[in-house]
Amino acid sequence: EHFVNALTTNLTYFFREEHHFPILAEHLRTLSGEVNIWCCAASTGEEPYSLAMTALETASSGARLNVNIVATDLDTNVLRVGAEGIYGAEAINKLPAGMANRYFDRVDDQRWRAKPALRQMIRFQQLNLVDTQWSVRGPFDAIFCRNVMIYFDRDTQLAVLRRFAPLLKPDGLLFVGHSENFYHATDLFRLRGKTVYERVSKA
Repeated sequence: EHFVNALTTNLTYFFREEHHFPILAEHLRTLSGEVNIWCCAASTGEEPYSLAMTALETASSGARLNVNIVATDLDTNVLRVGAEGIYGAEAINKLPAGMANRYFDRVDDQRWRAKPALRQMIRFQQLNLVDTQWSVRGPFDAIFCRNVMIYFDRDTQLAVLRRFAPLLKPDGLLFVGHSENFYHATDLFRLRGKTVYERVSKA
């Protein structure tokens, strides 16, 4: 476990690659009822909490949603941090105006904790994308797998993408990192917007 944790990179911050979140909000507005999102590289939790905040912001504008986020990562240490939901002032200060007070409670001068409404939307669990068995069950309305595939060779990328496709709902979206593209998987996914893909087969 320590060896695996030492190998993983955990660069993350709230609303990283921010162009994805308005696209997610727009997608959420087309949905109602139960919504399931998988965040494949949750790291210390900033990404899944950003997804949860986006969902709550969207719901406050009238969408009727019950959003569940599965947040997985290879590294158990970062998952513990995410599940605890406590962040330093430096991370919190980068949030868009007003969000810190809406979604976080001050613990002390230096630390803030995600409010229960956010924390209960997210389930943190360990998962390795290259394992033969995955402990997640679809179908998902969106999968966020950002800045993970760059560490995989092309065959591994294809294998993972083949497994993503049936886990996405027909109109579900796959969000990937800014330096990733999947021209070699055009039978599975087509580009819908900047680093956002949709399933080719809607069957």
